[in-house]
Amino acid sequence: MLRGWIDWLRPGSKLSPLETIMRARAQQERVDYRDRISMVTWLIVFGLGMSLFFRLPTAPNISFTAFRTPVTLALTDSLVAAAFLAILAATGTQSVIGIHPSLSDGTTPFRRSWAFWALPMALTIISVYLLPLAPNRITQVVALLVVGALTALALFCLYATVERGQAGFRRGRLILNALAYGSALMLFLLVYQTRTRSLISATVIAVTAMLLAIEILRSTTARTDLILIYGAICGIVLGQVTWALNYWPLLPGLTGGLLLLLIFYLFVGIAQQGLQEHFSARILVEFVVFTVIALLLIAVVGPGY
Repeated sequence: MLRGWIDWLRPGSKLSPLETIMRARAQQERVDYRDRISMVTWLIVFGLGMSLFFRLPTAPNISFTAFRTPVTLALTDSLVAAAFLAILAATGTQSVIGIHPSLSDGTTPFRRSWAFWALPMALTIISVYLLPLAPNRITQVVALLVVGALTALALFCLYATVERGQAGFRRGRLILNALAYGSALMLFLLVYQTRTRSLISATVIAVTAMLLAIEILRSTTARTDLILIYGAICGIVLGQVTWALNYWPLLPGLTGGLLLLLIFYLFVGIAQQGLQEHFSARILVEFVVFTVIALLLIAVVGPGY
């Protein structure tokens, strides 16, 4: 703060004292993003570790009627832990992204940074539900370390992709895409294999697909409204497909998850081409050929197709 006043007192300064102080604080915080990533990662890992021991005193239920059908939702330990840690992941991501030089000038950083939350939230939610499935404590500890490494990697790549053209942008974007599609597959498999009611499973997949689509599309255009619209369309389509697949009771979870991933990939790819104004008949033919090849592979690899 003292440095900000000194800069303001210099001859020729055109900034107000508050602007000068904010700029000095921003410059000081720019070198601390690695420390923030480390702190956020360890907080998430600690929270995930605590989620293994977290137990609600009671399991309250929420009852309502949807489409003239009574529905009861149980507030389970995993659901509460996933919601809390997802909020923690979003807050931690904001603390890291918000100090980027292109966002720390005070010009509505929240509007430009909210799209970065999706991937850390998805990784955290997946981990909450997958960690209890580990066969023993040693495997859980190893899994926690892997989740911590993936979270830190995601945060570093998110920071590297805030501004197009900066060092490491393309490499970071490739890693984020791989993490997003991998997270989508894990969530599709996890939710689809539970065989819960369509109202619940389709909603979860729709919201998840929308968030991950936003992460993949956010580097395509600077218009956040279009990113939200295209991401919402992808989510709605995946939710409707999930609703339809639930009427196919003999379809195994692996095959259902692969089909959902294929549809997710196709719609996100079409959205990317549309946002970049590159969509053409040739692109459409490429997507059709890829879909046919992918369906053949799923028919060969996926059981019960």
